[in-house]
Amino acid sequence: MFIFIIGIATGFNFIIILWKFTKNRIVDGFIDLIILAIISILFAGTISGLSVGMIGSAFVSLYLLVKPIGVYK
Repeated sequence: MFIFIIGIATGFNFIIILWKFTKNRIVDGFIDLIILAIISILFAGTISGLSVGMIGSAFVSLYLLVKPIGVYK
């Protein structure tokens, strides 16, 4: 069950990031990718650490989806 939840969170996170790039929200997309990379580096080596990082990154992606950085048309 744990692996299933992590798979859903990972897919959800990447779908949000791709959506941002297709809607010209480049700044938000790059911030999401940078946060994901930093979390992956910090928690590298353990599946539970990467799982926590991915879920945290998904929450940041959701937050930036609701409250974008900058002004968009």
